[in-house]
Amino acid sequence: MHRRYLLIVTLVLVLLLLPACSPRTGQNGGELTPSPAPAETFSPPDLTPLPEETSSPTPEPTPTNSIENEVEEILASMTIEEKVGQLLVVGYQSEEQALKMIREHNVGGLVLFSRSFETFEQLYGITRQLKEYNRENKLPLWIALDEEGGTVSRLPEGKTPIPGAAVVGSYDDVELTRATGWVIGREVAAAGANLDFAPVVDIVDNPDNKFMLKRSYGNTPDMVSDHAAAFLQGLKETGVQGCAKHFPGHGGTVVDSHKDMPVINSTLEEWQQKDAIPFMAMIKSGVDMIMVGHLAFPNIDPSGLPASMSAVFLQDLLRNKMGYEGLIITDDIEMKGYPQGSEMKEAIITSFLAGVDLIAIGHTPEIQMQALEALKEGVDSGRISEERINDSLRRIIKAKLKLAEIPEYSLEEAKRIFGSEEHKNAVSRLLEN
Repeated sequence: MHRRYLLIVTLVLVLLLLPACSPRTGQNGGELTPSPAPAETFSPPDLTPLPEETSSPTPEPTPTNSIENEVEEILASMTIEEKVGQLLVVGYQSEEQALKMIREHNVGGLVLFSRSFETFEQLYGITRQLKEYNRENKLPLWIALDEEGGTVSRLPEGKTPIPGAAVVGSYDDVELTRATGWVIGREVAAAGANLDFAPVVDIVDNPDNKFMLKRSYGNTPDMVSDHAAAFLQGLKETGVQGCAKHFPGHGGTVVDSHKDMPVINSTLEEWQQKDAIPFMAMIKSGVDMIMVGHLAFPNIDPSGLPASMSAVFLQDLLRNKMGYEGLIITDDIEMKGYPQGSEMKEAIITSFLAGVDLIAIGHTPEIQMQALEALKEGVDSGRISEERINDSLRRIIKAKLKLAEIPEYSLEEAKRIFGSEEHKNAVSRLLEN
C-alpha cells in the first residue's frame, strides 16, 4: 500500500541534490506581476513524475485520424470569442442566465449547486436541459458538482450517504476508498453530470484547521496519496472526470481562503517533502484537472501572490518540474483569498498568463461577465496571445473528447442507479454506524 509513496519520497529526496533551473520571469505587467525570485531564494528541484515500472513499450502506430488531429481540427474551426468562452466554468442563478452563458458566450462548463434543485428528478431534468442548450456548440459542456462526500455534497436526498474523507481515510482500506469514488462517480453520472471537484488531496496535520479537517484523508503524505489515488481510480472507472484540490496544499493553515488569503511559511524543501507528494500521486494516476487555491507561500514565491496567480507554482513547479500536462482550474475567484473589486480584471489576466486554463466563478453574473471582458481585453491589447489561448484550448478539447465515454442514462435507469442497494453494499462498512 505504501510502496508508491516510498518511491515518490525517495525520488524527491534524491533529486534535491541535483541542480535545478532558476524560475521563469512572469509575463505580466502592472502591480500584480510576479517578481522574479533571486537564484539563491528559489531554485526549484526536479520533480519529474516517476517512470513506469516496465520496459520501454513498442510505440503504437498513430491512427490516421488521431486525437491530436481531431483536437487541431476543432481548434481551427473556433472563433476567438468561442475560445475565450471555453475558459470559464460558472455557476448560475436562473435558467435564463444559464441559457445566455451557453448560447451567447460558449462557456466551458456550469457548476451546479443545491440551490438549483431539490430532488433527483429535478437535477436530472436540469442536466438534460443544459446539454440541449449546448447542442449547437462545438464542444460538450462540463456539468460539474462538488461531490466529496460528507459535508461537501451537492447530490440531493436519496444518494448513497458517503461520509467525508476523514472518516473514509480512518478505515485505511484503499479498496473501500476506491469504492467510494466508484459510487460517487456512478451517481454523478446518473444525474447527468460529468465532472466532480474531488478528491481533496490536502494534508491536514493541524487540528485547528477546522474547515478542512473533515475533508482530508489524513495527516501524512502517505495516507492522503494512497486514498486520493484510490478515490480517483474509482471515479475514473465511471468515466466521470476528477479534479484534485487545492494545489499547492491547503492543509497547513487555519485561515479559510473563502474569507481571506492564507499565508503559509513552508520552505520549498518542506513543501516538496509534504504537500507536493499527493499531487505527484494524482499526476501519476492521470487526473484530468487540478484546482489551484488562493493561498500564498512567500518562501517559495517571494512575490506574495496567491498560487492561483503564481507562475512559480503553476509553470516552474506544476508544469515544468512535476510534469503535469492536464488542466489547471482556479478555485472560485469570488473567494476573498483572490483580489476583488477593481483589482479583479488584472488578477484574471495575471492568473491566465501564469498558467491557469480555466477560471471558476460560482455565483455572480456580473463577475462572470467581468472575467469574459478581462480575457477579451487581454487579447485585444496583445497581452494575451491567441497561441497562449490555444495552449489551454488544446487541453480543454482533449479532456472534453473523453466525456463521450460516460453513459447516457434514461430517467428510469438513472433512478435505479441513484442510491441503489448495489452502491450501499459496496460501501457497507461506512454505513454501519
